Amino acid sequence: MRWLWVRHGETEMNRQKRYLGHSDVSLNEQGRNEAKELAKRLVCVGFEPVQLYSSDLRRCVQTAQPLAEAWNVPLTVVPALRELSFGDWELLTYEQLMEHAGERATRWYDDPFTHAPPNGESLRQLGERVDHWLHGVFAETSADESDTKVFVTHGGVIRWFQAAWLEREPSRYWQMEGLKHSEALLVEWDGQRWVKQSLTNERGS
Repeated sequence: MRWLWVRHGETEMNRQKRYLGHSDVSLNEQGRNEAKELAKRLVCVGFEPVQLYSSDLRRCVQTAQPLAEAWNVPLTVVPALRELSFGDWELLTYEQLMEHAGERATRWYDDPFTHAPPNGESLRQLGERVDHWLHGVFAETSADESDTKVFVTHGGVIRWFQAAWLEREPSRYWQMEGLKHSEALLVEWDGQRWVKQSLTNERGS
């Protein structure tokens, strides 16, 4: 059983380094090009996934569409794969956030598992919704099945998977080396745990 995690391409909000959670923005030109190049690379290494899932936010759907076309597989949108909600802090820069809500923001930075942005989510809440959905996907797949499933989602969701599922230590969330825009992470279930795999030798080269 293999899962391929893909982070969406760049948006203008990303370029401006704004907190981008549930705000539904489109890819910019660079992001669209990144998505097309990613599809070409993954086809070249021989991926033939049986299922393709995407966060329902536009930046992920737009990243996933070239993959769906390249592999000729249907695209299923999944709200559970959304980024952490930053609530009232959506689309602020770090400087703006610290200027307007520095004390509360500092508490959140120090303990994001317990604290949340106003009208937003804590990391614990993010983890609960992602884990609930992923456990369902895992349960639907036979342990000896070699099919690959692809998840196009956000940096925070992928960090959660890395910490909670790969490392089995959610508290290491901020220590994870996250993916850049339109980068991919391949993992395989060995019967006991998830193990990171190389993307470069898919055809055995």
